[in-house]
Amino acid sequence: MNSGTNAKDYTEIVERAIHQARLRTLNPAKRYLDGVTSLPPAPMLLTKLLALFRDQDHDIDQVVQLIGYEPSLTAQLLRTCNSACFAGEQPTADIFDAVTRIGLYQVYCLVVAIYGAKAKSMPGADKGVDVKALWRHSVAVAVSASVVADHAGQNKAEAFTAGLLHDIGKLVLASTEREAYARLIERAKREGVLLGALERGSFVIDHAELGGELMRRWDLPPHIVAAVRYHHEIAAAPPFEQLTAAVQVGDMLSHQLLSEDLGSSDVLTPSTVALDILQLSLDDLPRMLAKTQAEMEKVKGMLEI
Repeated sequence: MNSGTNAKDYTEIVERAIHQARLRTLNPAKRYLDGVTSLPPAPMLLTKLLALFRDQDHDIDQVVQLIGYEPSLTAQLLRTCNSACFAGEQPTADIFDAVTRIGLYQVYCLVVAIYGAKAKSMPGADKGVDVKALWRHSVAVAVSASVVADHAGQNKAEAFTAGLLHDIGKLVLASTEREAYARLIERAKREGVLLGALERGSFVIDHAELGGELMRRWDLPPHIVAAVRYHHEIAAAPPFEQLTAAVQVGDMLSHQLLSEDLGSSDVLTPSTVALDILQLSLDDLPRMLAKTQAEMEKVKGMLEI
């Protein structure tokens, strides 16, 4: 014991150390989320826009008003509108005109993508995972999940959101574990085992659970939290199994679309349970895959993939 530390202070130090050790053991999500030095802020705008999209009477004025509160988002939206993909005869500096040209759903997708892209800059994440490949995969899942949801009569915006964010837990693990996580991904590929199982064995938690906890911290709707948390284990998703099933099927479709694969062992084959939940069949998959390919071409420039 240091001569300048009395027994009471020493006891408090030991008790605090024990408490922190318990947190690391009993609450690994807290440990990892608190360990990221630059965790993206809660996307409050997404929650507000999602609420608007759930309201059948939402209008363009409400969307423009919400976006107008964030100057950086407004600037990005105007740049996108004036890009080669969306530009009309004359460039516009009016946010209402920009939203009108692009369309409400595309604007929402852009907003989600801007928030999602912030996660790519987590310090050290590029040492643990191929960030560009993970982003391409996430965008593909977002688009394919929205196509699946639309085909099944579900909410496209919610499916796009859950799809884009479904693997955000990988970025958190990559940011905190870095080279150790990279080695784990390589091991999953080499041994042909599920990445989640290796994550739990090494870090006590997997990327899906960690991503779900981040969604909860961000105060996103519970069905999006569940879809991210349970996209690998749909049996645990009720009562939010429909959105979770859309993400699971979308995940499988995305692996068929992309030549770069983040780990063949992590590819999901849609279970009959997922298809039954969505009232779809295997015969629907080719049509949804073709639609996803067409939608990907529309958003490729907008989402910078």
